[in-house]
Amino acid sequence: MKQLKGEIISNVKIGEGLFKMTVFSPYITKNAIPGQFVNIKCSSDDLVMPLLRRPFSIHDIEPDFKVFSILYILKGIGTQFLSRQNAGDIIDFVGPLGNGIKIEECENNKFLLIAGGIGIAPLYFLAKTLSIEGKNVFFAAGFKDGNFILFEKMLQLLKINYEIYSENGMHGKKGMITDFIIEKADDFKNYDIYCCGPVDMYKALQNIFSLKNIKAKALFEEIMACGIGVCKGCVMKFKVSEDKYIYKTVCKEGPVFNLMEAIFE
Repeated sequence: MKQLKGEIISNVKIGEGLFKMTVFSPYITKNAIPGQFVNIKCSSDDLVMPLLRRPFSIHDIEPDFKVFSILYILKGIGTQFLSRQNAGDIIDFVGPLGNGIKIEECENNKFLLIAGGIGIAPLYFLAKTLSIEGKNVFFAAGFKDGNFILFEKMLQLLKINYEIYSENGMHGKKGMITDFIIEKADDFKNYDIYCCGPVDMYKALQNIFSLKNIKAKALFEEIMACGIGVCKGCVMKFKVSEDKYIYKTVCKEGPVFNLMEAIFE
């Protein structure tokens, strides 16, 4: 992990309020693994606000060109700042951060990746890495509408199996991605499962997998300050036993945790 500066290679709008930024960084491309993130300074050098850096999952890495990419949705002053940056501008970031996914430690050679909305960001990096290593990957993605329609082309280029649902039927099948998981859960009992998305999706998956005695891991997102586990501003509650729980930092101990141990309040 280092504090770094990198040149923006591109910053492209790929959907309504949805952007993909690509940054030159030999250090990140050499050291990052799936599940990790960068903490970006979202202000110019002469401004204080916003004071805190913003965490963004590493969405893709292209080692040959020494670049990495992030996806972001316009939400506040931090992402508004990013959207105004152009190719050739320099951004300040810290990374790679977080306890990522060590593929060599995974139990199986088959993987189910479940993404909801912007949760595709870190899971695409994982899917691409697994595909390069010859693993069997199934990608299940759910969206509200057709705003992420370009993502399907990226999955096609990976030549992996996938299923896409949207709530309004504009992209893929109409419905929730959890509808697909309910129907097909038994088919994925011998898969390593990773998911990333909104809390409601996590709650639904917990219920589905607990009934089937299926294990799954999730990549969580919380508001962060330091990004290195010092301030404890991003803690989540996890079950240790039926009557005991502990708090863990998403930025340092995570963002990858056992989904079935997470406590949502």
